[in-house]
Amino acid sequence: MNNKSTSYKGTVKSTAIFGIAQVIQMLTTILRAKLIAVIFGSFGMGVNAIFQSTISIISNFSSFGIFQSGVRELSSDFENKDEGKLMRKQSIFNRLVWLSGIIGGLVCIFCAIWLSSIAFQNSDYSLHFVILSIAVFFTALSNGQIVFLQVTRNISSLAKASLIGALFGVLTAVPLYYYAGRIGIPISISLSAVILYITQLYYTKKLKIFKPVKIILKDSFKEAAPIIKIGSVLMLGMVLLTIFSYLTNIFIGRYGKIEDVGLFQGASSITTQSISIVITVLASDFFPRLSAVFQEKDKVNRLVNEQAEIVSLIIAPITIVILVFAPIIIRALLSQEFVVILPVLRLMSLSLLARGIWLIMSYVILAFGDKKAYLIYDSIISNGLLCVLNISSYVIWGLEGLGISFLVGATINAIILSFVVKSKYDISFSKEFYFKLFFLGSLILCSYFIMDLKTDWLRVTLSYLVVCIVTFYSIYVLNRRTGFIDYLRRKV
Repeated sequence: MNNKSTSYKGTVKSTAIFGIAQVIQMLTTILRAKLIAVIFGSFGMGVNAIFQSTISIISNFSSFGIFQSGVRELSSDFENKDEGKLMRKQSIFNRLVWLSGIIGGLVCIFCAIWLSSIAFQNSDYSLHFVILSIAVFFTALSNGQIVFLQVTRNISSLAKASLIGALFGVLTAVPLYYYAGRIGIPISISLSAVILYITQLYYTKKLKIFKPVKIILKDSFKEAAPIIKIGSVLMLGMVLLTIFSYLTNIFIGRYGKIEDVGLFQGASSITTQSISIVITVLASDFFPRLSAVFQEKDKVNRLVNEQAEIVSLIIAPITIVILVFAPIIIRALLSQEFVVILPVLRLMSLSLLARGIWLIMSYVILAFGDKKAYLIYDSIISNGLLCVLNISSYVIWGLEGLGISFLVGATINAIILSFVVKSKYDISFSKEFYFKLFFLGSLILCSYFIMDLKTDWLRVTLSYLVVCIVTFYSIYVLNRRTGFIDYLRRKV
């Protein structure tokens, strides 16, 4: 029981550390989006979204999935304190990282005209894509540093590096957007990638365990095989994900208009950034810990249920706050032009709880190294289904249809992956968690329907009441598990 409590406290502590950094990082990302929205309007948001999607596709394709597979391969060696094996694998992994960055950067340069034609149906943005090659190169190097910090559980250093990189990135974005115009968007993206890499490199240099090991080229390729073998499947999955996202943006831009892409990305960015804490913790803390103990079913089950409970207790209050304060959030984070996304944002926020479960189940499959299951169920079925739903819903209902597709798609995918994980690995959620999930989900749905009430005083009273109930419930459960309120009192 004591070990369970310690594990839960460790998970909450990691979440808290990332939480502080992610809140500030989220604000800088939102501020960057706000600047684009104010200076360039929804068209600028659409252009920025396409640039980001392009970087993701090229980066994921050129990386061969080595970053995710690297975490899995190195975590077990770190857990077993096998320093010799760990340093050798690290040296091989580092060579793969540089190769990934070089390939990605060259692809972006030589395909610039083609990329511009695909995205904008002209070559006017060719120079923009050439500039983005810098971002692609340094994103690869940056991801390599992140892996080292994740494997060694340097959660605090990882959070600090991300925070510093985000702050400097948004500070440089302001003059670039204002004075350079639209060309400032790719310059800002690239400069942010460089700054982030430098800050992460500073912290990884402090890791005494990672010392360079000389390995001949022939042995490098031979020993890199396990990382590349798993990574190639993950790479294909990530490429499919970004392609599905890219196709959605391109379809909306051509069937509808580029402004709709910007509006869609505005709603999507708010919902994604709102749970950025959860996404970061799952990738940076939960996945390495799970990869280190994947052969012990009891430990995996405990970790999965602990993480799912914490994720739900964090996402539920965030969802209700978005539902209740959506008009204020849109005006504050974007601009008056984006008020039309109010129905879309509220529907998208309903999907957040299911998206949290979907992510957890995906990382369980990755931790077990089940390449086939991950490719089929997560990459093709789940993301493919969401893409089809997005496109068909947009054709039928317009922008509001994208909110419906997010909710339906996330719910179906969470159910599918939960079933897969249960049937293949005998890992499942406890009855206690399902009870909490039902309770929180019911309150979220109540809050959504309350916002449709015509009587102002009744709508405001009931919505604020639900916000208080969910917030206090989340605090109560977390405090009962960890006693963090007493800890804060002692510190104060």
